[in-house]
Order: sequence, then structure tokens, then C-alpha cells
Amino acid sequence: MSKLTYKDYWFNYVVDEEPEKIKELIHEEYISSQGIKIHLDIFDTKEKDLDKTIIFCHGTSVYSRFYAEWLYNLYKKRFRVVALDLPGHGLSGGKRGHFNMKLLSKAIYDVNTWVIENYGHRNAIMGSSLGGINALYSAAFDDDRLFGAVCHNAAIFNEKAYQKIIEMNLKLKLLLPFIPVAAKIAPKAQFSVFLYLDFYRLCKTERFSKRIPLLLDDEILADKYTTTAIRTQMKAPLAKPIEKIKTPVMIINGEKDVLFSKDYMEEIYNRLTCPNKKLEIIEDASHLIFQENISVCLEKIVPWLNNIL
Repeated sequence: MSKLTYKDYWFNYVVDEEPEKIKELIHEEYISSQGIKIHLDIFDTKEKDLDKTIIFCHGTSVYSRFYAEWLYNLYKKRFRVVALDLPGHGLSGGKRGHFNMKLLSKAIYDVNTWVIENYGHRNAIMGSSLGGINALYSAAFDDDRLFGAVCHNAAIFNEKAYQKIIEMNLKLKLLLPFIPVAAKIAPKAQFSVFLYLDFYRLCKTERFSKRIPLLLDDEILADKYTTTAIRTQMKAPLAKPIEKIKTPVMIINGEKDVLFSKDYMEEIYNRLTCPNKKLEIIEDASHLIFQENISVCLEKIVPWLNNIL
């Protein structure tokens, strides 16, 4: 795929803002983590006078600019945003769809190190879907340096979270018991994410559901995950027990999210003992709240971030 195509294709995911204006704002950087090139999209003023930075992690298969409109709106609320493409996704290096949670947590840690060196310490992690889970795992992994974590969705993988957040169709029921062994024998063998993820069911509004076919045709969508990547989403523990995380955590979720139930989010939230913890359920919203419910999410998240940063 040409760089020009990449730069323009994500315009399809911008609904209300002017994508050209967002494109003009974004500054790109690359850093290295564990020998892998990590692509960063940076939303910042020309004067670089913003004093609060949000590190953002995207969800399954996609890349940072799938959330460009949301990130632009965060920027307009006076937050610098540093959005990474996770290893094996987007414009970052690494085998497509091949990762484990330790690799991702260390990549985010290295991004935070770069942010601290370039912009200072007033930083929070935020993520959506798998990125929300990464935000929680980062709060445990980088507990002494992060000021806060905003988790759109959360899960604890080594507590059989997969049984709660994916629909167990027959193919999946037959496949999953063999994944741990398969990951040892053929760690880079790939399976389609569509085995457990139906992108059409993730949105609620017609105006964004029309964009799903465009997403599925996106040439840099990582639509296959390796056995290693699937296994880590079945087995990976937090770096410390959730009850011992000190970083303030907000969990935000759609009331009608087809993957992450309100009950499961409440279960995780109730185990948190960190200060300033917060749970927000967006009424009548589905999974793609950072695409379909931007104004409401800003109302819930921005005051909390301003309080903890």
C-alpha cells in the first residue's frame, strides 16, 4: 500500500470533523521498542504548549487513525495525544497480528518513556477495546509513572475473560482448547479475527455501520491474529493483582456493548482499590463509543482527566 493511500483512506472513519484539518495537525514519529519500529501519531500545537499527554492504544485489528476523530476532539480539549500503532498493526513493525501482552505492555512503556523525555511526566494511558485492556495492563506494568488510565472496556485474561467477552460459536468452541498447544508448536500460524469478532455488530448507528465495509477493505487492517496472539488473550496475567494497582483507573463502557457486559465491567471495577477510580456506563451505546458517542464520552472523561493530571 502506498503511503498516500494510507494517509487518505482513514478519512472514511471521520464523520463530523474535516479530515484534511486533522491530517494537517498530525505529526508522525517512529521509536524503537524491543527491536520493533513503533509508529506514533502526535496531536499537538505548533507551540507545543500543552502540559497533559494522553497515550492512546487502538483496538483489535485496527490502527490509531481509526480513532482520528476521537483523538482530534481530545486534542481540542487541550490534551496532547500520542497514539501508537501496536506492534504488528498499522504502520508499526513486527509480524502482522503477532504479539503477546508482555510485548504490548513493554511497547507502551517505551512510548511513555519517550513521552516523558520529550514532554514531561503528566501522562495518562487510554485505550479502546483491546486497547482498553492494554490500558489496564499498562496501569499494572507501569504503575509508578502513569497518572491515570482510561479503559474503554477492561478484562483480565488469565481469569477466563474470553468466555465473557466473545460469543462462543461452534468453530470457536472446537478451536480454543487447542490454542495453547498450537501456540507452542506453530506460534505464528494465523487465524481470522472474524472467527470471534463481527465488526457489523459493534456499531449502533446507521451512519457508522455504513463505514464497516470500508473498514473491512482497509489494506492495513490486521485481520489475522497468530496463535500466540490468541493464546495471550486467554492466559496473560496482569503484572500485579488488580487490587494492588495504584494508578487511578476509569472504566467506560457502552450500556449495550455486545462484547463487554456492564456486569463484567462492574465486577472488575469493584476489585479496584486505586484512588479516584470511576465507572461510567454510556446509556444506549454499543461498542464503538469513541466513534458514535464522542460528545458524551468527552463529558464523562475530560473532567476526570483534568482532575487526576
